[in-house]
Amino acid sequence: MGSRVGMFAAGPQALDDHALCTGGAGLMIGRNRQKLPVTLRPFRPTPTRMLVVGGVGCAQLLAFRALAVGAKLFIQTAREQVWDAFLRRCGVGRDTAAFLPPGGYPPVSASPDAPHLVIVDIGAVVGPPPGAGGSWQATLVVRDDLASWDEALLQQSDVVVLQRLTEPESSMAASLLGIRQAQGWLPQLPDEMVGLASRASLQWVMLSSTPTEQSVLGSVARP
Repeated sequence: MGSRVGMFAAGPQALDDHALCTGGAGLMIGRNRQKLPVTLRPFRPTPTRMLVVGGVGCAQLLAFRALAVGAKLFIQTAREQVWDAFLRRCGVGRDTAAFLPPGGYPPVSASPDAPHLVIVDIGAVVGPPPGAGGSWQATLVVRDDLASWDEALLQQSDVVVLQRLTEPESSMAASLLGIRQAQGWLPQLPDEMVGLASRASLQWVMLSSTPTEQSVLGSVARP
């Protein structure tokens, strides 16, 4: 059954300016209402700051897809057991993924052939996304819930991935991201749908987990 959620999206040029595009190569996020692939270009000559609001399952799906395009993972987390189990299910060795202390940096530089995804899953983060890094590196901050101290994260992230939110979270996100037209829809999103926001533009995207991803990762639903 199709979603009742409406579509609010900027034009292709605006999306291109913010590492977000429909079709083409990049990190697969899912498919839009027209069933076209929606991808990100997080690994670029300039660093990319990303924020996932909803749950670790969605973040792990994006990390799994980043591995598929050749990225190395560097994980800062307060729940190492959860991420260690993820790496074991993926069959990923420590040459491809490693844990860093909070505030730590990858020991080697990223490159076009070996981009880095730094995952920051340490709970509340005050201020701009940490570990923004340099060329060919993206930082993915994971937040289970939105609170007042997340304002800087919302405003300074290049791309924000929003799972179903509570009404207070929706009000905050819609206001700070400039997507007030979507505020009423954010609490109604299906488990597999996200709002993909980038500087006052928004797309609704079905994550479209594959059977392999479902087998390895399980549900992406927000707890």
